[in-house]
Amino acid sequence: MLADNHVHLEKGPYTLDWLEQFVAQADRRGMEELGIVEHFYRFVESKPCLYNDRIAPKQTQHLEAYLELMALAQQKGWPVKTGLEVDYIPGKEDAIRKALKGLPLDFVIGSVHWLGDWCFDGDPESWEGRDLEAVYREYYDVLAQAVESKLFDVLGHPGNIAYFGHRADVTAITRIENEWLARIKRHRICIEVNTGGLLRPARSLFPRVDLLRRIRIANFDISFASDAHAPEDVGHAFAETQQLVKQINFNCACRFRRRKPRLVSI
Repeated sequence: MLADNHVHLEKGPYTLDWLEQFVAQADRRGMEELGIVEHFYRFVESKPCLYNDRIAPKQTQHLEAYLELMALAQQKGWPVKTGLEVDYIPGKEDAIRKALKGLPLDFVIGSVHWLGDWCFDGDPESWEGRDLEAVYREYYDVLAQAVESKLFDVLGHPGNIAYFGHRADVTAITRIENEWLARIKRHRICIEVNTGGLLRPARSLFPRVDLLRRIRIANFDISFASDAHAPEDVGHAFAETQQLVKQINFNCACRFRRRKPRLVSI
C-alpha cells in the first residue's frame, strides 16, 4: 500500500467535495495515504519568497483557506497529509524559513522551477538558443543549494530540467549528476520519484531511471509522487514504478507526519 505524496488541488476550489474526488481515486488505485501539496507561490503569503510578473496573476489564494480545508479533512478521518511545494530561490532562504515557521504541515517539498528569472518548464520556446550543458550545470547547482539549505523534507522531481525533452549530451549529464550527488551525499533528504514526468513532454520519470539507480547507491530514501493536478492522475503508473524501484533495491518509502519522516515497506 503506497502513499502518493505530491497532489495538487489548484484546479478546483478548497472544498471537501473537490478534495474527496482525489481521495476516492487514491482509494481506487490502492493508495493508503494522500499527500496534498499546493504550490506555495499561489498564496499571497509567499510574496517575500517569490514574486514576479509571471507569478503575480496566480498569487491570489490565502493559505488559511487551504490549511482549514486540510484540518477539516483530517478531522473527518480522511487519509490525507498537509504539505506545500515551495520553489527554492537562492538568496531567499531566510524568507522561506520565516514563511514556513509554525505552519501545521506534515511535510514540505522543495522544488526548482526557476533559474534566475527563467521559469524553464513554463514555455518551450524559451529554450531556443540556450547552451544545454550550461543549463544543466546551473540547474543541478541550484538543486544542490536547495538540499544544502535544509529547508525541505523532500526534494521534488530532480531532473525536471528535461520537462520539455531538452537534454544535453548524455556523458555531460551523467558527469553533472554525479557531481551533484557527491555534493549532497552528506545531507539527509528524501528524494521524490515523480511519475508525473511520464505525462509531460519528457515522457520520463523524474529522476530518470539511470539517475535513480545512482541515488540508490548513494543511499537516499525516496517517496512516491504523481504530481497529479486532476483526480484521475492520482497514483499514475505507481504499480509499474513500485516494481521498478524494487528491482533497483529500494525496499522502503518515506511518509511524513508533522515534518517527521518514517519508512514504510514497499
